[in-house]
Amino acid sequence: MARPVNADADATRQRMLGAAVQLFAERGLGSTSVRDVAGAAGVSLAMVHHYFGSKDELYDACIDATYVELSAMKGALALELASAAPLAELFARAVVTSFRFAREHRTAVRLLVRAAVSSGELHPRGRKLLLEALDVVSTAVGVRLERPSSELRLPLQSVVFLVARYAAQD
Repeated sequence: MARPVNADADATRQRMLGAAVQLFAERGLGSTSVRDVAGAAGVSLAMVHHYFGSKDELYDACIDATYVELSAMKGALALELASAAPLAELFARAVVTSFRFAREHRTAVRLLVRAAVSSGELHPRGRKLLLEALDVVSTAVGVRLERPSSELRLPLQSVVFLVARYAAQD
């Protein structure tokens, strides 16, 4: 079968990736088939295999795409934390900003939470992203409290996981 004249490979790939992220976030890796993804994206099974190869490669592409999507949160937090507002207000604004961002990107958060729970650990890229975000926040808060940022990482990480948990729920 010939490729349609007006076909847009990038749009097709994004449609498949979006459908896969949604299904993997809702059902998990084990309960989602490549056939399910193809049907949800409105493409053939062969098309999914052409773009992504195996189911595991498709899943990895979904994980990578969600980390790219969520990496923008670090910048949003840095802007909030640059304020000279009182520390309590600063912390509250950082939590609200994180929560809103996570709600706006709920499917991505769900996929990453599901992936972490099923594997028992964060994906290496997710770990890097989390540590970078924690460094931004703990450094800003540490300067204000005159404490080393390393002392603040665990409590802040707990807040991050609580925000992710509540943002991911319906």
